[in-house]
Amino acid sequence: MATKKLREIVAKQVSMAIGLTEEQILPLINFSQLMLNKRCGGELSVSVKSLNHIQNPGQVLSDSELIKYAGKVAAKITHPGKYIENIAIDSTHISFKIKPSRFVEYVLGEINSAGQQYGIPRSNEPKKKVIIEYSSPNIAKPFHAGHLRSTVIGQFLTNLHKLLGHQVTSINYLGDWGTQFGILAAGLKKQNQTVFSTRSLFDVYVAANSEAEVNAQFKIKAREIFRKMEDGDEEILSLWREIRDQSVSDYSHTYKRLGIKFDEYSGESKYRQSAQDLTNQLKETNILQKAINGTDIIDLSPDGSMSKFVTLARSDGTSLYITRDLAAAIERFKRYEFDNMYYVVDKSQANHFSRLFQTLSKIGHDWSDRCHHVSFGRVLGMSTRKGNVVFLEDIIKEAKLHMLQNMRASKNTKKFESEVDEEHVAETLGVSAIIVQDLKSKLMSDYRFEWDRALQAKGDTGVFLQYTHARLSSICRKSGVSLNLDADTNLLLEEEAIQLVHHLALFEGAIQTAYTENEAFRIVNYLFKLCRLISIAYKVLRVEGTPTDLAEARLLLFNHSQDILSTGMKVLGLKPLNKM
Repeated sequence: MATKKLREIVAKQVSMAIGLTEEQILPLINFSQLMLNKRCGGELSVSVKSLNHIQNPGQVLSDSELIKYAGKVAAKITHPGKYIENIAIDSTHISFKIKPSRFVEYVLGEINSAGQQYGIPRSNEPKKKVIIEYSSPNIAKPFHAGHLRSTVIGQFLTNLHKLLGHQVTSINYLGDWGTQFGILAAGLKKQNQTVFSTRSLFDVYVAANSEAEVNAQFKIKAREIFRKMEDGDEEILSLWREIRDQSVSDYSHTYKRLGIKFDEYSGESKYRQSAQDLTNQLKETNILQKAINGTDIIDLSPDGSMSKFVTLARSDGTSLYITRDLAAAIERFKRYEFDNMYYVVDKSQANHFSRLFQTLSKIGHDWSDRCHHVSFGRVLGMSTRKGNVVFLEDIIKEAKLHMLQNMRASKNTKKFESEVDEEHVAETLGVSAIIVQDLKSKLMSDYRFEWDRALQAKGDTGVFLQYTHARLSSICRKSGVSLNLDADTNLLLEEEAIQLVHHLALFEGAIQTAYTENEAFRIVNYLFKLCRLISIAYKVLRVEGTPTDLAEARLLLFNHSQDILSTGMKVLGLKPLNKM
């Protein structure tokens, strides 16, 4: 790797200066972060504090002492060689400015060699078997904005793990079993409905749920229906299957519009029998205890005081959500022998998953520490402009219509109207806006969805990413210059070119950090800065009408920038546009 090669060059110089091995120093060296308002690029740095810690274990230095220490180290580097142009120090870092021609040559040369694998962290560790459960809407309820974050974040994690070579199984675990169906079925019977859509079912459920809160007899009736479901009543199950099939069909349409694909569709109903079997097994081991109110519980308290417990069955014997989750986790481990399983569910369910993992451990499954809850905050303000409807189909439709209006009003897009499918482009832009508006926030942060900001072509939006990708495609198509991987990159001496190359070198770090933290915003922020640097470079590094050798070098730089932008966008779940 060229980036590794440059780090090794710096490590060698520091090693000769202070007597530590290159292997000790290499982990401390990183590419400096770019500051867009300063002239910089092509710099690597080493942490002064970390370097002193390795050379002088236990020694703690003040800022002024760290500067003196850094100065002594830098002073000993008397022959920086043909690669290092300048050395600078402060209390935090020793910075090494690489000669521009060498820096550009090494980074672009690595991208040439790596191709589509560029930026993917390499590791000698074995690849892992990973399960990612996400989205998980409830049947008979339209896919609404509340499921958006789980779906978008889960797809990002799936894409990221696959990019790094792990064996990933993505699962959509539908909420297709439980007392909520009893409430719905009771509501349908009361309203005498036999023909329905997912939206009409939602209206019935809302009304029936309100009824159940104030009418004890109606609530009892709903529980009786669920009891019959668990006992295998064919009439009730026939209705359940009809509603489930209708819901899955509607969900599939929404997933297709979002570009989401699952390896497996599952659901609570799959584990209704195994959940009851698990409860019966636990009764035989005396782990499961009978509470005063007749429910079956497991004591999770460390001292056996019942100060913390989990309920696995109601007094009438029907299973609970957590019981089916336990059965699902056990079945998945038997089937996949996963190394990690991630549940992508909002932070309100933190207590549920804490109890789930503790219960797995309590009943003897030592792999429970492989299960992880990927928690996230809420979306605020995500409704259509006409009201409080939060169905995702409405959100996508409104985003698409807004983008169509923008495209038709823009003089820049009128000349492409005969070449592009406006409907396709508008929907792709709308979906990109929705996804990026979500992923640009830290997982645990609640965020407010703002239509005007999300759909702008300028600023930090998904539309900006798509616009930049399409612009780069246009340069490659219309420049009149053929891509030459052997172009003379020594001609790329402009500050704008060096800064852009420097940022390309940071891509692997962004991917690695996003993977370590499960945080998409690391890649989103990287891509935003990449697009801003491309925009700056575009104004200076003209390709068309430039001497061939210089045009080829600039085109190569823009081509590699587009490839990296495309890779990053696909990890986020976007479909890069070549025209718009």
